Amino acid sequence: MNEGYNQIRDRWAVRAGEWLMYAAAYCTRFATSWVSVWWLSQALGALGCRLALLLPGVRRRAEDNISLVYPEMTAPDRRRLVVESARSFIHLAIEYTHLDRFIRDVELDTRGLEHLEAARASGRGAIIVTAHFGNWEAIRIAAKRAGLETGIIYRAFNNRYLDRFTMNVIPDAGAPVVQKGRQGMRLLVQQVMRGGNMMILVDQRNSGAPFIDFLGQPAETVTAAADLAMRTGAALIPAYAVRNVDQRRFEVVFEEPVTGTNGVEMMTEVNNRISAWIEAHPDHWFWFHRRWKSTTRSRQVP
Repeated sequence: MNEGYNQIRDRWAVRAGEWLMYAAAYCTRFATSWVSVWWLSQALGALGCRLALLLPGVRRRAEDNISLVYPEMTAPDRRRLVVESARSFIHLAIEYTHLDRFIRDVELDTRGLEHLEAARASGRGAIIVTAHFGNWEAIRIAAKRAGLETGIIYRAFNNRYLDRFTMNVIPDAGAPVVQKGRQGMRLLVQQVMRGGNMMILVDQRNSGAPFIDFLGQPAETVTAAADLAMRTGAALIPAYAVRNVDQRRFEVVFEEPVTGTNGVEMMTEVNNRISAWIEAHPDHWFWFHRRWKSTTRSRQVP
């Protein structure tokens, strides 16, 4: 009986914690609704830096990732990169909190839209692949402003209240918005088969996926985006958005489509493209992921 009571108590404690987190986010959004999104993200960026340094587990994970990729980097430089990556994450969090205003007001310099236009002209649509880099929603905003609306498939938040809130605002950047899973993949395929565009973030580890080099290190990489592009004939287009804080604008780039004879070959090129973005703007990437957690197992792609 005690065990059942404890389970019920723990379940309600988790739900209460989720609700309090959601309430804090909503109150922050309401209280800062009159403040410029750019100014707010700048002001709170320092907070994110401090939090990254105060949370030893988070800081250590990022530093381990950086050491793996840049073994020659000094400890002070690693610490600075952790701080700047945390600052970039706070910018992203604020932009998401006020996504409706961000979508309306953000200024964009966009290149490479002709690749999306060519995909539309072919009638086969496009699969846009990107990473947890800068603000990926700026990519969809740029596409929508050009009349090339792009949906997204995303992993649902563990916090059901935050997920519900997010689902109310993300579609403003482009529809449809679908969750990862069998149903979401079916909807994604339907959208692409109709000649539409969908975006997938492909830089997270997925256990059991083939090992493909990412930033020079073997990392489990899902090939579903490339496999789907080959199956449907859709263009596989890498795209990224670089935040220019000083000029208060984003540079959005849609790159040349990736081609190949199989999913591994194509995702190798996608990983190379993403790695080049990170090499150019290392502070823009989310170094706190467990991207290489399983690389000690030697299941590399030949």
